[in-house]
Amino acid sequence: MRQDPQALLQSAAPADPSTATWHLPADTEPQERLWMAFPRDYAQMGSSLWELSGARRAWTRVAHAVMDYEPVTLLVDPADRQIVHTYVDPMIPVVPLAMDNPFLGLTGPSFTLGPVNGRTGRRQLGMIDWVFNGFGRRPGLDYRLDDVAGGTVADLTRARRQLSLMVNEGGAFITDGEGTLIASESVLLDPARNGGWTRAHIEAEFTRYTDIRKIIWLPGGLTRNEGRFGLGGHIDQLVAFASPSVVLLHWQENPSHPDHFVSSRTLAILQEETDAKGRPLNVATVTAPLAGQDERGPLAWSYVNVLPVNGAVVVPAFEDPHDDGAHQLLQAAFPGRTVVPIPAQRLYRRGVGIRQVALPQPSRQG
Repeated sequence: MRQDPQALLQSAAPADPSTATWHLPADTEPQERLWMAFPRDYAQMGSSLWELSGARRAWTRVAHAVMDYEPVTLLVDPADRQIVHTYVDPMIPVVPLAMDNPFLGLTGPSFTLGPVNGRTGRRQLGMIDWVFNGFGRRPGLDYRLDDVAGGTVADLTRARRQLSLMVNEGGAFITDGEGTLIASESVLLDPARNGGWTRAHIEAEFTRYTDIRKIIWLPGGLTRNEGRFGLGGHIDQLVAFASPSVVLLHWQENPSHPDHFVSSRTLAILQEETDAKGRPLNVATVTAPLAGQDERGPLAWSYVNVLPVNGAVVVPAFEDPHDDGAHQLLQAAFPGRTVVPIPAQRLYRRGVGIRQVALPQPSRQG
């Protein structure tokens, strides 16, 4: 039974940064490996074998782009154990595990890091295993098997697993790695996810488990992600931390597109904010693709949903006139990393971006 949020707030650890020993890493911090899940055959991946194969190739592109820079481990439904390496390089190890959704960056746990062990020089690996309830119990979405992923990954990595009572998804927040978190109100305060919770309850839960000291709230994500075909308002297709105090913002310059308002509103919010260290945020706008619309309405493809890995950053390409300009800006935003573009249309047609299908495991080196 879910604990009453008021009781949770009252019992939470004090919001004193000196008591917060578990570090919530930024996407840009050194990584030990990347975890992904291989899409199984079910309706969310398409209504035909051709669409399923297309989804599997899309996920495989991400894994292959990353494996040149750091190890990748793939969670695979036992029914697909015999065919997975017809898609994926056999050098990538697989772990048999029955799962419903391959959006591990959304549905999986969040890794944390403990203090440095003076004897080993390594940090303890931790994990917050959030509740996942199918993006607020979206109709037609299977999700009952997805909660087992956290336990399996914890066992394989020997991470200290902490079970949170909060429904949360990886796309609902981003962090700068220095105590600042940007969060989605439409996801975390969704009555179908965390009914009865307030901002204070959410902030207390992050404070309980991590070194987060300040949360900046955004109303939600891009219009398509919040609508009936979306997943509730994830913000990692709207904003990303390139480094502490530097935020990349998806910028829809077409005033007739519904995301023009979203971009403008987000810019106004961020320009009035400071981070946990009191620094103003430097916002760099990344112009959205020109891509038009499909049968569901205006597209919300984004260059901001990127995946930093060791020595590189995997970025979306859309065969769009704005690709080159966006990639040049991302190269400037992530100096010292190789920009690795991969086709992302097939991911976005399933409502997710590159970051949302991958779960980075941070490095334990002190």
